[in-house]
Amino acid sequence: MSNFISGRLLPASMILALALAGCGSTQTVSLSTLTQHDWSLAEATDADGHPDASLQGGDRAPIQLSFQADRLGVSNSCNGMGGDYQLKEDRLEVGNLMQTMMACESELMARESAIKARLQQPLKIQYDPKKVRLTLINDAGIMVFKPSGE
Repeated sequence: MSNFISGRLLPASMILALALAGCGSTQTVSLSTLTQHDWSLAEATDADGHPDASLQGGDRAPIQLSFQADRLGVSNSCNGMGGDYQLKEDRLEVGNLMQTMMACESELMARESAIKARLQQPLKIQYDPKKVRLTLINDAGIMVFKPSGE
């Protein structure tokens, strides 16, 4: 049996994760929800539902997203990154991300490459007000963020 979302074949574990994410107490994400916290990566899985070590390697704090009214900042990868974004109902569309160009240890370079690739793909965005979790989902996998400092 084939499972398709957006015309692409997805593994059963990804289908299950998407279904479970849709069953929780999520609400539409507003601009004020995004901007009320800086968001630290709490967990990340790849398209097969396995932990994604490329987003969590290196000796820095977890990747952090910082939203302003029309700008997104990404920190704790190799270089700082930033760019514009649009929030469209349950979709987050990130524009081109600009970054500084320092060299870092290989784990942080991989982390930077992985988060940039994830953010440049269309993302479904969900917010769970009870757990205060922001979830970003696309064909590459699932990323769950929590307020920084929590």
